Amino acid sequence: MKIVHVVETWIGGIASYVTMLMHEQRRTGHEIVLVCDPRLVAPKTFDTRNIAIVEYRSSRNPLMFASIAQTLHTLIGSQKANVIHCHSTYAGVYIRLGRFDDAKVLYTPHAWSFMKRDVSRLSAYVFAMFERRLARRCSRILCMSFEEVRAARQYGIATEKIKLIYTGIPFDDEAVGTPVGIEASAHIRQPLQVGYFGRLDYQKGFDILLDALPLLEDRLHVHVFGTAVRGGLSIPHEMQRVTHHGWISPGSVRDAMQHMDVIVVPSRWEGLALVPTEAMRAGKMLVVAGESSLPEQVIHGYNGFILRQLTGTCLAEQLNALTIEDCRRMGTNSRHVFKNAFNAETFLTSLMNCYEDA
Repeated sequence: MKIVHVVETWIGGIASYVTMLMHEQRRTGHEIVLVCDPRLVAPKTFDTRNIAIVEYRSSRNPLMFASIAQTLHTLIGSQKANVIHCHSTYAGVYIRLGRFDDAKVLYTPHAWSFMKRDVSRLSAYVFAMFERRLARRCSRILCMSFEEVRAARQYGIATEKIKLIYTGIPFDDEAVGTPVGIEASAHIRQPLQVGYFGRLDYQKGFDILLDALPLLEDRLHVHVFGTAVRGGLSIPHEMQRVTHHGWISPGSVRDAMQHMDVIVVPSRWEGLALVPTEAMRAGKMLVVAGESSLPEQVIHGYNGFILRQLTGTCLAEQLNALTIEDCRRMGTNSRHVFKNAFNAETFLTSLMNCYEDA
């Protein structure tokens, strides 16, 4: 099967997701093509060896959509693909404005545009009506969480087009286990290591973490892995008990998580957040917002805690109450949840079955 993946921005969670997907599909014998805008690719970030790349120029100006759609129709048409899989809102618009009679088109929103909390209700409604109309122009819409399915139903997007497939990632047995430094922390009373991985912006709830920092006890130390993108936030220089590591590669994320005791994810909305899945694979407990799809990944009191309120005060109270024993016990449980619900084998089997059905 020849599969074409179409993306707009090639950085962060979507890039990690699509990279994993492409390599697993190629490993199982499929021919893979990536269509992307080279201006929006983080250089030397993701492994695209043995992946054919087709370049185009994207734009978020609605007046340019028709022109981009025509360009992509020509570029992708020459590939003779069996399946075209477009990822996120803008790629989904570009592809679904065209017609591909010889290929099946699948669309993964990676969190619907109308789920955003930083747009007006009118804007959200307009986005939803646009999505509802474009839903007719693809074979399947692959939602990553029940929250995405619920939101689609709320706005009347064709349910017969929708398939729920929880994202899975490959096992990484070499990265599982507690590093010696963390193992010893209970005896020498090193600070509890708290990790935040993601963009420093409103969607990811980085402001909630900033509000929590002054309220944390001295025995906690926060590590921030990520950068501000498109008007995001920054860490005040005078903040204590926090280390900003900046942006790191997906491979480095696996290593960094091993040195954390707990991972915090205070996002306001997500399709299905990749960070909790990576944390569960690493055997780490989670503290997450009770928003969007995050409660679908955390069993409160088993592999982590769900915040009762999305505030800095609530986050600080939850972190201050943790012990290293809590982190270890729930970290072990996280690994069990990962194996049973979010592993790559289950995900890829469901996805490829969806490709075949389409």
